[in-house]
This record gives sequence, structure tokens and C-alpha cells, in this order.
Amino acid sequence: MKPLLQLENVNSFYGPVQVHFDLSLTVPENAIVCLLGGNASGKSTTMKTILGLQVPKSGKVTMEGRDITGLPTPEIVRAGIATVPEARRLFGDMTVRENLLMGAYARSDKPGIDEDYEKVLDLFPRLKQRLGQKAGTMSGGEQQMVAMARALMARPKLICMDEPTMGLSPLFVDRVLELIATVRQTGVSVFMVEQNASMALSIADYGYVLQTGRIVLEGPAGDLLADPRIRSAYLGDTAA
Repeated sequence: MKPLLQLENVNSFYGPVQVHFDLSLTVPENAIVCLLGGNASGKSTTMKTILGLQVPKSGKVTMEGRDITGLPTPEIVRAGIATVPEARRLFGDMTVRENLLMGAYARSDKPGIDEDYEKVLDLFPRLKQRLGQKAGTMSGGEQQMVAMARALMARPKLICMDEPTMGLSPLFVDRVLELIATVRQTGVSVFMVEQNASMALSIADYGYVLQTGRIVLEGPAGDLLADPRIRSAYLGDTAA
């Protein structure tokens, strides 16, 4: 499959502390790729690096072959990358409709925005009934739907999702995983950072296991799911 996003030999630091060690990974077009790891493995820093919030000391991030390392986040969004952040981070005092339209803040094509608005409501019919409701009053699962729909309003080629199932009830976990798979069917690639290995690998095409800033396992999701090493690698000791 053709590469969409690539991290190549990324080395990241917080002050004198190195967080990534020659980190390399690829998200192909029309694919779901998951990055697994425990706390302090470097997963969140990976997401920040993709979105331009953390600039690596060396290495690079490319999108469709274009070097986007350290570009301002709005420019990275324009390059085709949207995000569903950890804990969703909606505008709680704004309505669902207002939150969705915020996802198109970097766009100026009103006909296209209107078209995508109708598409996301078709994809998330539950939200159509709640357009006037303040986002902060919704359940965690409903808020996650708003966050995903908001990301799609940017008309991205890739959505980066940080712990998309965190804090959700089992019912909504299954629904969110179904929606992630549906998003991929629309032609949008998904890069998801997750702690729950079995859930992430159940819908992914390919997976990476990150441990103390290094990729220690990678492969097709089905192979990783069946690999007896996944448990020790995934739950292994991690450093701060």
C-alpha cells in the first residue's frame, strides 16, 4: 500500500530526557494503524510530533512525501491531518452544531463544508437529534462521536486518534470501534494510539508496539493479536 504518513528515525527529547529513539512508522493510504504501549512509552509524544506540537531533535515526519516536521498545527491540518484528542476536548459550552463547524475552521469552501456537514450527520445519526445540545452535557460516548465528526469536517486524509476508547462504557467502546472502521471505509486513514491492545488490533490493519520510546514489535494486526509476545511486550516495564 502507498505510504500516507511516515515518521523516519525520529529522536525526541524533553530537556535532557530522550523520549523517542530512532522511531520509524508508516500509515498507508486507506488503512487503520494502531500504536500500542503502556503509560510513559512515548505514545502521546508520537501524536504531538505528528501534529507539530513537539519538534524532534532529529528525524522527520512526512505526509504524502512532504516534510511537515514542526510545521504549525493549522498548516498540518491543511496538509490533510485531523485529530481526535485524548479526552475529546470539545467546546463544552458550545452546541454540537457549533463544535462540528469548528472542525472546518481551516476551510473556506462553503459548499464543500455544507456537503461534509450533511455527510457526518448521516454517518452519526445520533448527533442529528442533538445539534442544539451543549456538548458538555452529553455522555462520554456521544462526545466521542462529536469529536470524530468534528475531525471529519476538516475533510482529512488521515485522522489521528488518541485513546479513543478511554473512559467509555463497553457499549460505546464497541460503537466507537465500529465507527472507526466505517471512517476507513470512506477512504480516510486512521492512526490510533491505544493502551487496549486487543480492541485496537481487532479493527486495525497493522500495529506497532512502543516501549520506552522504541518500537519493539510490529506487524499485521492479526499476527500481533496471535503473537504470544504481544502481552509481555505490551505490558512490559516502561520508564517515565
